Amino acid sequence: MTTIRTAATLVAACAFVSSVASAQMKVNPAPAGSSAPLTVTGQSAAEQAMASVRRISESEAMRLFKNGSAVIVDVRSNEQFKLGHIKGAVNIPRSQLVARLKELPAGKLIITYCA
Repeated sequence: MTTIRTAATLVAACAFVSSVASAQMKVNPAPAGSSAPLTVTGQSAAEQAMASVRRISESEAMRLFKNGSAVIVDVRSNEQFKLGHIKGAVNIPRSQLVARLKELPAGKLIITYCA
């Protein structure tokens, strides 16, 4: 999982796991000349991602953010973010999170939220 920085610990309070799992799934086309449907492999990616995600309380998240140990990422749409968000949070919509992880500071916990 080189897409996800190995030095960072991902902390999720939302549906980040499904994004990771979707990004890791592979589609295997049917053999040439076959009428068989496409098959999807990597179903265990969701289980692996869930096992690696640590859940924390709101108070712990705010403590880590305030002491500079973490960055808070609001994974809602840009429109929802504009309606209100945690002061200092970065907005990266969930659908873009895996592709934009490099934008986040290295060496900090990444806390995602969606509400």
